[in-house]
Amino acid sequence: MLDLAGACVGCDRWHTLDDLGLCDTCAAKFDRDLIRQRAWDYSATAFGCDPRDYEALRQAVIDNYGAAFELLAPPAKENRKRRKRRRN
Repeated sequence: MLDLAGACVGCDRWHTLDDLGLCDTCAAKFDRDLIRQRAWDYSATAFGCDPRDYEALRQAVIDNYGAAFELLAPPAKENRKRRKRRRN
């Protein structure tokens, strides 16, 4: 692991950073957000977990830390355009 000192891209505080430019606290938040999104292929915690236990892991994160995203922006909701009805 490459440890660099610098400003964290998550909290903008001076810390030792990981390869993504995150401090330990923000890296944990980022990993929990990936689990909330079910991005199993990108989560370091899910990497060491049996795929049958992914949903239990996600539920444990939500129970302990809540369902709201901590670091990432929530996914954009689909913007459905409504059709205007023609009136005769």
